Amino acid sequence: MIASSSTGVGVGVGLGLLPALILGGGALVCAAVAVSRPRMRPSLYRWFTVLAAAGAFTASMIELVSLRPDHNGVGLVAYSGGLMVDRFHVFGTVLVLLVLVLTVLGAETYLRRSPARAGAFCALLQLSAAAAVMLVAQREMAAFTAAFALLLVCLVLLTAMTKTSGPTAEAAFRQVLVGGVALATTVYGLVLIYGATGTTDLSRLDSGVRVDGPLVTVGMALVVIGLLAVIGAPPLQSWMRDTQETTPGAIAGFSSALGAVTGTTVLLRFAVEGFGAGSSRWMLLVTSVAVMAMLTGAILALRATTVRRLIADLSIAQSGFLLLAVGATGRGIDGTVASGPIALLFALMGAATAVVAALLLAGIFDAAGLPPGIAAYRGVGRRAPATAAFLSLALLSLAGLPPLAGFFGRVLIAESALNAGAGWAVAIAGVAMVLAAVAVLRWLMAMYAEDNGEAPFAVSTTPLTSRAAAWTAAGLGVLVAALAAPLIALANGGAGALH
Repeated sequence: MIASSSTGVGVGVGLGLLPALILGGGALVCAAVAVSRPRMRPSLYRWFTVLAAAGAFTASMIELVSLRPDHNGVGLVAYSGGLMVDRFHVFGTVLVLLVLVLTVLGAETYLRRSPARAGAFCALLQLSAAAAVMLVAQREMAAFTAAFALLLVCLVLLTAMTKTSGPTAEAAFRQVLVGGVALATTVYGLVLIYGATGTTDLSRLDSGVRVDGPLVTVGMALVVIGLLAVIGAPPLQSWMRDTQETTPGAIAGFSSALGAVTGTTVLLRFAVEGFGAGSSRWMLLVTSVAVMAMLTGAILALRATTVRRLIADLSIAQSGFLLLAVGATGRGIDGTVASGPIALLFALMGAATAVVAALLLAGIFDAAGLPPGIAAYRGVGRRAPATAAFLSLALLSLAGLPPLAGFFGRVLIAESALNAGAGWAVAIAGVAMVLAAVAVLRWLMAMYAEDNGEAPFAVSTTPLTSRAAAWTAAGLGVLVAALAAPLIALANGGAGALH
């Protein structure tokens, strides 16, 4: 279905953004109920959100079925290419919905402790997811900027509404500052690109436009810097670290995972459909940032003294690997198409679930009254074996150790980067993996050391729904690895829609 007429465009836009519209409608329902029935049970908002996510998923599957195979999986092109609904968009939407469902189920502890905020919390979760879904589909500058601003505002409000302590309030304020910088640099970068190319459609930049010109190069760099804020990669990663350390595990995991999925998929669409393989400076820029993130995160993880800081630093390193896949696009050294897009989509499955799982599980230990330092975690493997085992799985996947999803994702990314001629970056990635492994093994040794006879933790203080969501998220790291072959095939289908 290709929308071309004015009526067709209107209908096409509605169908293309149907998942986002359903999520937006769910947010309005939560907000309306919260205002009209302020004493409504928090669990009701949770199931409103799950129902909206199920509706958005159903809409995505309908879009997937209706995609035209003779157009490489492209089902809808509206606004002269500014809105693209294809298999890539469907793949990104499903990842966003997975993060949303795991978060809202894992947030039961927070909802019970702050019942008055439950409606606003669930509404913001859905609005954030809706903005992410729109970003993956948008290629037109104005609509992209509006969706990006909405996402940043929602993430800031999610952090601000949990200001139960001074550090949390400071994290929210830093997030406002970094979000403002990210939005400003992104808009200014788009302005420079528009001034140099004369088009607001980012998909047309590789059609007769010299994308390696100085003005476009500066614009691309600014757009990359702005998107790095939501990904949580240097140089704008500080707000993500603050959020992961000071906010409830569900909120921290949602912000981190949603940012990684949205930021990297948007960059990938720009890399393939916008700037194209003709921009060597674009590839070098993204690859250089990837190397910086991998090394920075791994080195900081070695020095982490709290479990939240460890997870935050491993997330930074993980973002570097994802960005390395973004840089591995275009033609490889053997003349074939580089497989960076396929590697990224597959790696995102394990990356998103690993960070959500790690932060949800850390939140369970927080709720049990366990201090966050490594000394306090000594022996938790004996005192809370199930929760410690799942946390171990999440940390191992974050570090990229076998036989979990994080490892297979990194292997695919390394292969695609080698084919793209970035062998130097792969060598540095290997060093970063070793450092991250040492950091995680240091914590695992403490977790399974002698516990000095202390009593088991009362992890039952966390509701069963939250614990089940955390365990499921951690278990997905094993499942993704076990089903690597069919999931890589799905990733191949999603990446094949990029052109």
